[in-house]
Amino acid sequence: MFMDDSLATKLRQTREDRGLSLSELARRSGIGKGTVSELENGLRGARLDTLFALSTALQVPLGTLLPNSADETAAVVSGTSVTATLIGKWASSAGTIETYRTTVSTHRQRSDAHHLGVEETITVISGRVQAGVEGQERELGPGESIRYRGDKPHGFAAVGNDAEAILIMHYPHSVNQKGAHHDQ
Repeated sequence: MFMDDSLATKLRQTREDRGLSLSELARRSGIGKGTVSELENGLRGARLDTLFALSTALQVPLGTLLPNSADETAAVVSGTSVTATLIGKWASSAGTIETYRTTVSTHRQRSDAHHLGVEETITVISGRVQAGVEGQERELGPGESIRYRGDKPHGFAAVGNDAEAILIMHYPHSVNQKGAHHDQ
């Protein structure tokens, strides 16, 4: 879980920059209006799936809602299976790239589709991970990678024991940008 005053500030500012009411952000994200309000007021922590739902509804990279801090522990977020630490963020000609060091447990993490054009790459550091678009997951070992569409429901879980991996999020410049996608 991630709880920080900067999340509150960044969430409110991003929502206001997009011209969305609290109710409209709640509707678009599927997160209750009371929960969004508590997050914006720093009264509640957010799980990884909540942050992804909000960033998807706001059409911004996940890292937009995380603190800008040299302290890596400040940008740790957790979900059902994944604990992720933002380790880098870069702008490229194709869009924004965010890199996370992750620990993946044996519980299956299901992620809803992110906004159009988002892709993910996972590279296993240690252990074994099953990852990919739902119904097309592959089992990966150390040093193996898969790139898949993040704009489709997808998931991951460690196989056997917890695993470590690098997750790269590829966000296009515009959610309306059309281009080639890699199914796997």
